[in-house]
Amino acid sequence: MPMAPMLAFTIRSSNTQVNPYVLIDVGKKATLIKPDSPQPNSLWFVFLDASNPRVKAKEWVWPGKQHAEVPPGIETFLSDPKFIYAVVTQTLWTPNLPQGPLYNLLAKYGAGRALQRMEQIGAAGNILACGGYGNVSYILTSSGGPRNGPLPPPASYEVAGPSDGTGPAILLMSLMAQPNGNPPWGLCDSYTWTSPGGTA
Repeated sequence: MPMAPMLAFTIRSSNTQVNPYVLIDVGKKATLIKPDSPQPNSLWFVFLDASNPRVKAKEWVWPGKQHAEVPPGIETFLSDPKFIYAVVTQTLWTPNLPQGPLYNLLAKYGAGRALQRMEQIGAAGNILACGGYGNVSYILTSSGGPRNGPLPPPASYEVAGPSDGTGPAILLMSLMAQPNGNPPWGLCDSYTWTSPGGTA
């Protein structure tokens, strides 16, 4: 049986003046998705329509200073299989790493070792003061869906920035349609790149 159609799925955080973004597909067919109102020191929650992931269905740009608060109404989208979501940092200051209820929400919807890594960098920075890192860089993505059973939750994927704390986190995956080529689209931990000669 032939493989279902796939689209390149690239997510880039930001540790500079460049805005975070999601890129669907490549070349002339690419669709670039960015925050409508980007904000430094923030978390960008973006929800893509699983029936057409080139469409941004909803977003929150959540200020880093509210790092222990949960955006009102966001869990309705996180728990809905009609969406693919990404959580992407934009020049997030180390002291504004998610804490309390916001950390618990991210952990419930797929955050794990990569976010824990950022938290440990932040904790070390607090001890080292001026010897710590100013910004952290983090990405989380998954398909929406309930996380409290009875079915296993959708797979989630995350990445944190380089160990020196300066570069942006970049997550490279694919989106795959159903075997018949129809939506909904889901995440695929694979690349879509083929060489000019056509061999993967």
